[in-house]
Amino acid sequence: MSIVADFRAQQQLEEESANNALYSPAAMASHEATVARMQLGAETLVKLFEQGKDTEAYELWDAGILEGHA
Repeated sequence: MSIVADFRAQQQLEEESANNALYSPAAMASHEATVARMQLGAETLVKLFEQGKDTEAYELWDAGILEGHA
């Protein structure tokens, strides 16, 4: 194959891969899981603040509860 044909074949594979990463069910499920984890973390923080447990809430915030680290 020529260099141009090799380039076009590689480009097509990369475009398919990018499309699958953006729109495949696994990508959507991963995004939904991330959003759910962040929402649960935010709800935990709100409850702590409402209970007057500001120090505990800030400690969880700093530990990364919204990113799933705490």
